[in-house]
Amino acid sequence: MLDATGPNLLVVGGDSKRLQWLTHHATSCWPNAQVTTVPAAESAALTRLISERAPDAVLLQADFADEPASSAALHHMAQMLLTQPTLHCIVLAENGNEMSAVRALKSGAKDYLPLARITRDLLLAAITEATAKRRAAAQASKALTQAGMENSAIEVPGYAILKDIATSNFSQVFLARSERLRRNVVLKVMNRGESQRELDDAERFQREYEIISSITHRAIAEIYDFGSLPRHLYLGMEYFPCGDLRDRLRNPLSVDESLYYLRAIAEALRVIHVFGILHRDLKPANVMLREDNSPVLIDFGLARRSLDDAGTTGIGQVLGSPYYISPEQSQGQRVDARTDLYSLGVMFYEMLTGQRPYAGRSAVAIMEQHSTAPVPTLPAATAAQQPLLDRLMAKQQNARYASADELLADLGPLAAVA
Repeated sequence: MLDATGPNLLVVGGDSKRLQWLTHHATSCWPNAQVTTVPAAESAALTRLISERAPDAVLLQADFADEPASSAALHHMAQMLLTQPTLHCIVLAENGNEMSAVRALKSGAKDYLPLARITRDLLLAAITEATAKRRAAAQASKALTQAGMENSAIEVPGYAILKDIATSNFSQVFLARSERLRRNVVLKVMNRGESQRELDDAERFQREYEIISSITHRAIAEIYDFGSLPRHLYLGMEYFPCGDLRDRLRNPLSVDESLYYLRAIAEALRVIHVFGILHRDLKPANVMLREDNSPVLIDFGLARRSLDDAGTTGIGQVLGSPYYISPEQSQGQRVDARTDLYSLGVMFYEMLTGQRPYAGRSAVAIMEQHSTAPVPTLPAATAAQQPLLDRLMAKQQNARYASADELLADLGPLAAVA
């Protein structure tokens, strides 16, 4: 049960009687509850409300018999989540069905309650759970902030940290000097802890080491070291001073250069697929470049063995970048080698045009286009590559290239482009 302060709730909807019913039950259980009701609002107004004081939960009414109204409600929710990603949104559905629930959860809802079957006890239980999770997340965020302050003094024996390169959700990446190798290396470091999130992060970190170290190939970053300290795990790997493909794409590529990178990355994918590994997060930032311009795959934190049942994701759980994610990944369906090839197709379009194929005001909107929008049409100057793009970015997996080998057979031998 919640403490005496009660929850802080934002209730949004067009049914005034329903708003009164929800408010009454919340305040009768928690007299000190703060309940803000909004009969109707635009995204900007809702964003302002949650920015002023982030609620423990947002209860959002949506009538799925009215398509424009339900779409607007889910759009409002997606916009709120852009401002407050940890917001706990509960959709109160009128005239909904199983597909309505899928839409709501894919849009970021944490819970879906049909109003036709909702009871006082069910409502209060959902609010209690939402508030508990929200406050636990706030505590975890505070702990991560404190840990980040401690990370500024990270020391790994045998390495001199030169500069901070990047920080992800579960690790920090440094440029460091290896005393043993007498060269610069990339040093990935993550905190050790006992929370479920930290244990999951440690498992992902360990998996990345196991996957990369199991492959010896020039197209895969080389691992030099893996170790454990009382408060950290660390991974020493190859450093690429020439940067990544994302940096290279800041300047236009010719068709020949685009085809070169397409073929070279396909060859790298063929290598990992032969080892039964799916990358699942292929994007320009995860393709490094050697001095001879050859690409190298990095960041296998989301990779899985292709025969691993855990290679699927559930509804509401999205892995990978929204700009490069495949339709099946965004929908939590089973993935295979064709999933990586779809992401490669998105990169190929970006190489040819200098733009990503799909854009939107939210991650949800972008991912939806990967599933429903047509394959983009290339401009006249690169139209000859449209058949390649169509097969790489086909919405259905069985319409894509079946493997990297099949793609490479279509491409044929290509000379390296400096």
